[in-house]
Amino acid sequence: MSRASGLSLVELLISIVLGLVLSSGMVAAYLESKRHYVYDEQAARLQENGRYAMTLLKREFAMAGFFGASLSTDDMVPEPVATDCSERNWALDASTPLDLVDNYTGEAAPTTLGAAVFTCLDGADIQQVTDVIAIKRTAGEPSFRDGVPAADFTPATGEQWYLRLVDYVEPRWQKLRPVDLYEQGGTGSPLAFWEASTKIFYIRRYSDSADLPDPVPTLCAETLAGQHMGTRCLVEGVENMQFEFGTDSDGDGVANRYVAAPAVGELRGAVSVRIHLLLRSINKIPGYRDDRTYRLGQQLVAAQQDGFLRRVFSTTVNLRNRIVPIGAEREA
Repeated sequence: MSRASGLSLVELLISIVLGLVLSSGMVAAYLESKRHYVYDEQAARLQENGRYAMTLLKREFAMAGFFGASLSTDDMVPEPVATDCSERNWALDASTPLDLVDNYTGEAAPTTLGAAVFTCLDGADIQQVTDVIAIKRTAGEPSFRDGVPAADFTPATGEQWYLRLVDYVEPRWQKLRPVDLYEQGGTGSPLAFWEASTKIFYIRRYSDSADLPDPVPTLCAETLAGQHMGTRCLVEGVENMQFEFGTDSDGDGVANRYVAAPAVGELRGAVSVRIHLLLRSINKIPGYRDDRTYRLGQQLVAAQQDGFLRRVFSTTVNLRNRIVPIGAEREA
């Protein structure tokens, strides 16, 4: 009979150790691959969010102070909005198309350089030491002109504010239902109606809930919709927002210097603005620690020493529709 023999104890232990080494290597390779995947995924989403937020703000600043075909705001009497953001019919007051709360600290109600107190914002929700910007304008194209509605005009039934323009008549704000405008199509009316746009952009400390362990800071806007100013959150992961306004000291239309905390006169006379955004990944990246310091124009943001990926996005926008109402320069 043939003699059967098995593994010795030493051989068995060696095979177990080799198996553990191979398994550990496979697990380490898998975890490293997963970490790279999470990193790339978060980096791509951060990049996309940053570009979208920057495109949105660039558009708003480029259109700030644009009120249809009207070149002056002196005759635009502000009308009352049921739920406004400040006193004296602020939402439709075209004399202040651009206003700033510089580095809001949360110590009191947000108050702009123009002395508007934003009662519609809860200071506890705003990310501290970030800027808040208010921009007023109308749409880039009329919703209705010469009896013809715009190609993308939607005949909704909710009320909306429009700037009513007609030759040789003072411009005025008018509250209408879009469907009523649509039904006037083909009448040959000389009127033009431009939809009003009033927005206050700020960073809210959270996206959905402030009670989460790691709430996601989000770019939001208080937006005029019908008879109310209401909150609309736009881009997640925006952690800080800073603006620098270019002042023109020699009258050639080009900024000679940029100020982060402008005086009222400097803001009204600004010819351009630099936008700086600090974006954060939505989720933490395993094994990653952010120990970098970030510069947003003239402001430094200290390293957070956490697992979130961050990037700075910056651009410069010319304020093409700057409007300085009569007497504003003397006031400044």
